Amino acid sequence: MSPKLDQVKSLFESPQPYLDRRRYNINIRADTVQYFLRNRQFTTILDVGCGDGSASIPLLNPQRTLTLLDLSTQMLSIAQSQVPPTVRQNVQAINQNFLAANLVLHSFDVIICLGFLAHVDSPKAVIEKIAQLLRPSGVVIMQSTDSSGFPSRLGIAYRRILESLGRMNYRYTLTTSAQVIEMFADRGLPLSNIYRYSLPGLPGIDRIFSQRALYKSVRLAYGPAENNYNTWPGKECIYLFESVP
Repeated sequence: MSPKLDQVKSLFESPQPYLDRRRYNINIRADTVQYFLRNRQFTTILDVGCGDGSASIPLLNPQRTLTLLDLSTQMLSIAQSQVPPTVRQNVQAINQNFLAANLVLHSFDVIICLGFLAHVDSPKAVIEKIAQLLRPSGVVIMQSTDSSGFPSRLGIAYRRILESLGRMNYRYTLTTSAQVIEMFADRGLPLSNIYRYSLPGLPGIDRIFSQRALYKSVRLAYGPAENNYNTWPGKECIYLFESVP
C-alpha cells in the first residue's frame, strides 16, 4: 500500500467525526445523485469510496444490485448497516483499494464516485478504470473540488499555513474542473450536467451552526441541482458524465 493510501485509511478509520460534521454536505451530494438519476433505467451500481452509503443505498430496490467499495473497514461497516434487510442480498461490499479491486469490466450501469479524487495518487488512473468498468450507455456521477479560482486558492493557502505550523499533515490531490472534464472526455465520457456550489468556508463553522442550518445556507446560496445558480464561486463540483454509444 502506498503512503497516500496508508494516510487515507488512517484518516477514515475513525469516520464518525467526519460523518457528524459533514452530514449537510453528504446530504447535498445524495440529493444531487437522486436528481441526476431521475427517470433513468439502470440495474447495476458501483459506489467507489462509498463512505456510509448515503448516496447509493437509497437507489436500491429488488431489481437493482449495488457494489459498495471503500478502503476504510469502519466506513464500509457503517454502510452495510444502513442496507435494508429486504435488499441485503443485492449488495456486495469490497474493502479494498479501488485500483487493485478485481471488478468485471463493462459491468455497471451507474458508477458513483464522490469525494474520492482528492485522496488518490493518480486521478487519471481512477478515471481510466471507471471508464473500463462502465457499461455502454452507462453514466458516472463524480464529485471533486475545483482547485482553480480565487476561493480555492484561498483554501489551499490556508491549508499550507496549517501544514507549516504542523497542524495538518495530510495533503489532498488537487484537480481543476477543466482537468476532470477533459480526462473523462478523453475516455469517451462527455459532460452531461454539473452542479456547482461551495461549503461555508469559516473554520469551525460546523461547530457553531446545526447541520440543518448549514444545509439550508448552501441551498439558499446555490439552489438545488434542478435550479443551480450563483455557480461562478462554486468550487465543489458534482458532474454527470454519459458514455457515447
